[in-house]
Amino acid sequence: MNNSGIFSRENKTIFIVGPTSSGKTEIAHNLAKKLSGAEIISADSMQIYRNMDILTAKPTIEQRREIPYHLIDSMDLDNTYSAFDFHDDALRLVTEILYNGKIPIIVGGTGLYVRSLLRGIFQAPEANWEFRKDMENFVMEYGEIALHNLLKLKDPEAAGKIDPRNIRRVIRALEVFQFTGKKISELQQHWNKPYHEKHPVMGYLFLWGIFWPRRIMYERVNSRVDEMVQQGLVEEVKNLIGLGVMENTVASQAIGIKEISQYLENKISLDAAIELIKQNTRKFSRRQLTWFSREEEFKWFVLYKNADKNKIIDVMIEELKKN
Repeated sequence: MNNSGIFSRENKTIFIVGPTSSGKTEIAHNLAKKLSGAEIISADSMQIYRNMDILTAKPTIEQRREIPYHLIDSMDLDNTYSAFDFHDDALRLVTEILYNGKIPIIVGGTGLYVRSLLRGIFQAPEANWEFRKDMENFVMEYGEIALHNLLKLKDPEAAGKIDPRNIRRVIRALEVFQFTGKKISELQQHWNKPYHEKHPVMGYLFLWGIFWPRRIMYERVNSRVDEMVQQGLVEEVKNLIGLGVMENTVASQAIGIKEISQYLENKISLDAAIELIKQNTRKFSRRQLTWFSREEEFKWFVLYKNADKNKIIDVMIEELKKN
């Protein structure tokens, strides 16, 4: 069925977000097929890197033959890719896709990437990995609450919004203050602006999220990790280490690399490594949901066991027709 005619002269851009293992990629892909003229832009900070297929659950080669995908397999491991890079690349791609009369669908779970497109991105210092390592050592010695208390002294407003357990975000807020003298909470004020103020070229925005009840979500995460192991996760991580993934401070953060590395170094058993991956992925999915819950404009589709994803796609198409 060709639904490309549902689009008027007005530009329309679709966002589909959700935590890891939510099935957002499958839904976005099947929606794109039904729209017949859509292209998908990945908003996943790890799918940009080559040779990380199993770790990042990239769309299959067959799927990429059916629908054009962007910002997947675009970077080697000796390069780093930031939210600033994504903002510029994705905005250029959205503009090109719309100019060609097609439909951009931004799909992913990296909240900062999505927000950068919707609300813009502030100019902040690049990552200082020496500072971050010092802060990680501080956490190891004094604990995450002590680190969070440091942020309270520097930027109380940011500290009030960041969970102490989210060490990476706490460190980033401290890093911004350390190297600019400015509070990250002040720099983020423009995020309160309405979406359309930043990039009117995207036209009408359709903001959808995919969510499962927590118990089912955790089951999906555990099943996905088991599938990753069966698909050759250990071999992929071994290959990535040989390619120098541990030297890439961004790519090395992908869940699964450090855990499998510990197994390869005979520090833990394979079963222990797999359980760690499941545990860390579940924690990550909770953080993703916390991030996206702040985006009040998104409409969430709640799925349950045996849910018919085609019905969700039909609802999406009907909403596209109405607007």
